[in-house]
Amino acid sequence: MTEQRPSTLNITLQIGDHTMRFPVAWNEEKYYRDAAAHLNQRFQYYSSGMKNKSAEQIWVYVALEAAVNLQRESARYDIEPIKQAINTINKTILDALDNEASISKE
Repeated sequence: MTEQRPSTLNITLQIGDHTMRFPVAWNEEKYYRDAAAHLNQRFQYYSSGMKNKSAEQIWVYVALEAAVNLQRESARYDIEPIKQAINTINKTILDALDNEASISKE
C-alpha cells in the first residue's frame, strides 16, 4: 500500500528579521521560497542605497515594487481586448450570414 503524502507542507521562511512557519500546498513551495528570496534581495538593494531609512520604510519600497510588478503582469495578461475583437468578428460573420440568407431567399 502506497503511503499518501499530506496535501500541504510546513515550510519556514526568513524574510528580513522575521521567521515565518506555515503550511503551503506542495506545488506552491517553490513559489514561496523564490518570493522570499526575491523580497530579501530587493530589501538588500534598497537598503544599500537608502542608508538613512528605517527597515520599515525600506519594506514599503519593496512592497510598492512588488505591487507595481503585479499590476504590470495583470495588465499583460488582460484578455478583454481579445474578447472584444472576437465579439466583433463573430458579429461580422453573423451579419454576413444573415445577409447571405436574405439574398438567397429573394
